[in-house]
Amino acid sequence: MNGTVSLGPFALRADLLVFLLAAVIGYTVLAVKVRRIEAAEWIKETYVNVMGIGFLLWKFNLLFFEPLEAVANPLSLLYFSGGGRGLWLGMIGGFGYFLYRGYRNRPQLGPLIKAGVLAYGVVQAVRFALILLWEGEMSQESILSALLSAALFIAAWLKFDSSLKSFVKLGMWYSIGCAIIPFLNPHRSLMWIGFSLEQLLFVLLAVSLLIFDSLWRGDGN
Repeated sequence: MNGTVSLGPFALRADLLVFLLAAVIGYTVLAVKVRRIEAAEWIKETYVNVMGIGFLLWKFNLLFFEPLEAVANPLSLLYFSGGGRGLWLGMIGGFGYFLYRGYRNRPQLGPLIKAGVLAYGVVQAVRFALILLWEGEMSQESILSALLSAALFIAAWLKFDSSLKSFVKLGMWYSIGCAIIPFLNPHRSLMWIGFSLEQLLFVLLAVSLLIFDSLWRGDGN
């Protein structure tokens, strides 16, 4: 996503503005939903930290992948777009922190996972919608991705008080959708038997959740 947005005397990269708007809207929706939960403040703090870690790894991934260039041109870090690999690095780093927080406070792991699914759906739906508005491209892939994320958010909102197992199913079906939708893009980077790396990761996630769901023995919370 290219271009800048002028805010008075300041010029802000469009991709950065999209991230900030999606993060703020995600936090607002999450705060409303968990306001009556005992661990509400802890969950909101986890969200802020996850988004912060994800942003830093996304924006400054040049330090990891091309450190010599980053050191030689430090100002480039301010204007460098995180790109696809930065997005994946940020998601992996944020998810790793999310798991760490859940492990350290296992009694609240169930509500944290539900909140995480809800927030992810909101942020992704808002991000796709803003990109569509900015770029003006109404491709089937982009529209379906936005609708799929919105469906995840709505389902997570409605099922928030249901058992944790229902969220495992939500994640499984969402992953299947994310693996299918990119077939509408003939220009995707193929990696293996017609699948891109992103599709393969979602297939792996869907299979893992399916196995986990079949082995589930507890009710969860």
